[in-house]
Amino acid sequence: MDPVDLGLLALLFLSAALLSGMRIAFATAFCGFIGLWILRGYTPAATLASMIPHGHLAVYPLLVLPLFILMGYFAYYAGITKDLYWTARQWLGHLPGGLAIATIFGSAGFAAACGASTASAAVMGRIALPELKRFGYDDKVSAGCVAAGGTMATMIPPSVLLVIYGFIAEESIGALLLAGFLPGLLEAFSYSLMLFLRFKVNPSLGPSMERVQWAGRVKSLKGVWGMVTLVVLVMGSIYAGIATPTEAAAVGAGGALLLALPRLSKGNFKSAMLETARTTSMIFAIVAGVLIFVHFLGFTGMPAQLAENIVQIDTKPIVILVAVLALYLVLGMFLDGIGMLLLTVPIILPAIKALGIDPIVFGILVVRMVEIGLITPPVGLNVYVLKGVAPHISMSNIFRGCGWFVFVDLINVAILITFPQIILFIPQTMIN
Repeated sequence: MDPVDLGLLALLFLSAALLSGMRIAFATAFCGFIGLWILRGYTPAATLASMIPHGHLAVYPLLVLPLFILMGYFAYYAGITKDLYWTARQWLGHLPGGLAIATIFGSAGFAAACGASTASAAVMGRIALPELKRFGYDDKVSAGCVAAGGTMATMIPPSVLLVIYGFIAEESIGALLLAGFLPGLLEAFSYSLMLFLRFKVNPSLGPSMERVQWAGRVKSLKGVWGMVTLVVLVMGSIYAGIATPTEAAAVGAGGALLLALPRLSKGNFKSAMLETARTTSMIFAIVAGVLIFVHFLGFTGMPAQLAENIVQIDTKPIVILVAVLALYLVLGMFLDGIGMLLLTVPIILPAIKALGIDPIVFGILVVRMVEIGLITPPVGLNVYVLKGVAPHISMSNIFRGCGWFVFVDLINVAILITFPQIILFIPQTMIN
C-alpha cells in the first residue's frame, strides 16, 4: 500500500475510534503504533513508540504548563475571582447590562491567571450566575456571558493552548503568549460592546445597578492589586526578556501561592497540587499519544504531500486560510481543543508556512476558532461544564445564549485576518 494512502486510512480509523468514545491519548497512540508497525516492522515501531514521547516531553520549556496550571489553582483559592468580579461590578454595574459586562471583565481578569477555559467557566459560573439571577437577568444572557467569557482563558496569557501550539509549531512560546494579549482584550471589549447595545435596545434583559460613588470604586481596587502586580511581573518579564516563559511561570506560581496564603487551608493546598498533577498528566498523555501518531504520519509523507497540493491551488492565500479556519470551526464542534491542535497543526502548518502566512498569526487564529468550538453545539465543552454548575438552565438556552457571542467571535476573526498587526504588534516590540 502506498504510504500516503496508509496515512489517510489511519486518519479514518482514528476518526472512527474517537467517535466510538475511545480516549484520544489511547486512540492516537494505538493507530500510530500500528501504522509504524506496518511501515517499519514491529521492533522499530516499538522502539520509536517508547522513545518519541520521552524525547519530546522531557524538555525544560514544557515545565511552563504545570506551573501556569498551578498558578491558576492558587489564584482561585486566593479568592481572586471574587475580588475581580466585585471590582468589575463596582465600576461597570451602572451601565446598561452592567452586571453582565462585569461578568465578562471578571472572566477576562481571571483568564490572566488561569489558562484553562473550562475551569474559568466553572469558577465564574459559581460566582456570577447567582448574582445575575438575583438581579433578574435573562437566563440565556447570563449563561452566554459565563460560557463565552470562559473562552478568553484560551487567548489571554497564560494560555495552555498557546503553549501547546508553540510546542508543536516550534515557535517562541513567549512571543505567542504576548501575541494573545491584544486579541484577548479585543474579545473582552467587543463582548461588552455587544452586551451594552443589546441591553440599551432591550432593557428587559436585565436591570442596571445603582451607580457606585468614586470612593467606593477606588476602595474596590484593593482586592485586585496583587493579581494585577503578579500578571505585570509575569508577562512583563517575558516581554522585557528578563525571564523565559518557564521562569516567569515559576514566578507566577510562587506569587499566586503568596497571595493565597492568608486564605489557603491545608486541604485547599493539597487539592491545588493534586488537580495540577491530574490536569498535567491528562495533557501530557494526550501529547504523548499524538506524538506517536504524528511521527507515523511523517513517515508516510502525507503532510508534505498535502502542503504541496495546497500550495498549488490557484487562489489567494487568504482564501485558503479562511477555508482552513472554517474547517477548524467544524472540527471544534466535535473535538476538544488540545486534541484538535495536536492532530491538525503538524499536518496543516507546513502548507501555511509555504503560503507565506506568519505561524504566530495562524496560531492565534486557530486558537480563536477553538474558542468558538467551546460554545457551539453539539460538543461545546464550556456549555456542558456550565450545565453542571447551573442545572436550572437548559442546554438549549445556554447554547442560544452563546449565539450572539459566536457572532461577535466571527467578526473578531475577520478583524484579525484583515489586520494581523493586532496580533504581531507586541511580539514585534519584544526586547530580545
